[in-house]
Amino acid sequence: MIRELRIYSYFSLPTDLAAEMRDWPEFVRGDDYSTELRSLDTNESVTVSLKDEDEDRFVRIYSPAAGSLFDRVTGRTVYALSQHSDNLMIRHVSNVA
Repeated sequence: MIRELRIYSYFSLPTDLAAEMRDWPEFVRGDDYSTELRSLDTNESVTVSLKDEDEDRFVRIYSPAAGSLFDRVTGRTVYALSQHSDNLMIRHVSNVA
């Protein structure tokens, strides 16, 4: 089951999400808002990226399969972004391709 969340904010202060997860064993690569993680046990992969689409700017958390890594990445991302913003809006995206 594909999972995608979008986190909207005004992003006035940068947040290095890659640094937030760099010490995790699942960390593959990343820089600033872009992060790629993969579980060695389950092969679950999760990507985090900053997107600009149709005048919307958001952090996208995406995984082609449901799993605990997605949940952990979501928690860390929301917490890290909340340290630099007093306003986050999280949207679940269904029917993603």
